Amino acid sequence: MKKVFGKKQDNLIIIDGEEREHLAVLRCAQNEEILCFCGDEYQYCCTIIEQTKKQVVAKINSSTVCKGNPTKNVTVFQALPKGDKLDLITQKLCELGVSKIVPFESSFTIAKPNQNKIQRLNKVSKEACKQCGRSLPLVVEDAISFKQMLEMLKTFQVVLFANEKDRLAENNIISAQNIAIIIGSEGGFSQKEIDDIISSGAICVGLGERILRTETASIALSAIVCHMLKI
Repeated sequence: MKKVFGKKQDNLIIIDGEEREHLAVLRCAQNEEILCFCGDEYQYCCTIIEQTKKQVVAKINSSTVCKGNPTKNVTVFQALPKGDKLDLITQKLCELGVSKIVPFESSFTIAKPNQNKIQRLNKVSKEACKQCGRSLPLVVEDAISFKQMLEMLKTFQVVLFANEKDRLAENNIISAQNIAIIIGSEGGFSQKEIDDIISSGAICVGLGERILRTETASIALSAIVCHMLKI
């Protein structure tokens, strides 16, 4: 069944903008059934009842709790990488069950914050939702400073820092509901930044003997954590 995001109005779903264009590309027909997401915990089985150039109106036939949504909160603090690497990171972390990505600047980041890029990344997240079957998109927040990130870490039960070669112990995270993961950029962190992260209470974890690219580390550690948490 074709999947699309829309806006819920009583017993109807209104689909407009890029999502309307998406349905046009898919050649959805009148009276066809589609699966709609509205950014809440439900998925809606609908029937198209009206189509114009600007919008599609679908009637809700039934709603069920979407089983593809994360059951726990995993937030990845990702130091800004170069190029379009955040596109891949966003797509794959959404599929894995991560709830949020918070980009941040550190001493050795080269890339700079870009509001237009953040908006695009949230579109990437929505597209990934359609593929993997979750109705709650991963949220990509505006980039923050390293100092702001340290403050935010205080709100998490467990903070994992991809830094050393220590093995990740399951008993560190298995019962946690709110977990943060910290991933550095291509240039890594300064020694002071490493000391500050460890002083904040973060658990240093490794991903083997090989040095991984920032996007590989982000995806790999997120996959391990989400698997352990059974998200």
